[in-house]
Amino acid sequence: MQLMVDYPKPWLLFGVATVISLGYMGYAFILKWRAWNRGAEETRRAEGGRGRATWIWLAEVLLQRQLFVLSPGRWLMHILIFYGFAGLLFLSLLASVLRPLALLGLDRGLSSFFFQGEGHLFIKLWGDAFGLALLAGLVAALFRRLFFRSVQLDNSQADVILLVSLLWLALTGFALEALRVALVPVWQARYSFFAQLFVSPGAYTYNQLQPWLTALWSLHAFSVLGLMLYLPHSKLMHSLLAPVVIAMNALGEQDREDIYWPDVKKHRPTGSPGA
Repeated sequence: MQLMVDYPKPWLLFGVATVISLGYMGYAFILKWRAWNRGAEETRRAEGGRGRATWIWLAEVLLQRQLFVLSPGRWLMHILIFYGFAGLLFLSLLASVLRPLALLGLDRGLSSFFFQGEGHLFIKLWGDAFGLALLAGLVAALFRRLFFRSVQLDNSQADVILLVSLLWLALTGFALEALRVALVPVWQARYSFFAQLFVSPGAYTYNQLQPWLTALWSLHAFSVLGLMLYLPHSKLMHSLLAPVVIAMNALGEQDREDIYWPDVKKHRPTGSPGA
């Protein structure tokens, strides 16, 4: 049984734009990494250095440990944004990988399972859950910047652009899902538990919504590519790369029996980048 609502999409144009966006993002990331990575060669060659640096990076990026010590409330806000975005990015990567493999007959039926079969319900549940997490974190971040901005918090244009861009993607994504819910039966709509709050399942026909679905999908998809072009120049890239460099420096300090960075209770930073 096919559970996916299918409608025309500009796949060829989107594919070309995706290749260009990924190529630029990768190139910009390499340039950023080289700029941040000066003087770290000796640390990487140290015995066990790579493993220790990886552990520090996991603690500082995936767990946001420093931020939790500074402010549990800000930590929760950042975690919602980070993992909400990461979860949605995973869905996009899954589609980008499985569709070409399906054309080559190498997907072992996974493409049909996730996009036409029962696995599509899991995709919708996953998308709504991580999309809601992202939306909650972004609303909290914007609310804090507008009404509870501290002296240390710099309301820079770069921060606002990133937050507004992510909020735009979250809202257009939920709007697109709401249009899809308007075409499916109630039992299927319940898996899109957040989007179904704004529209009645099965309220419209395919012919009524098909042009809107195509237009909104195109707007959302190409907005994602626009964000990919901006990411290397945003503070999000700084948040990902800075802990790597910190880990490299910490290894050198540890080998010299100097200050060891991860002991955040003894050496609290005065500020933290981000929303």
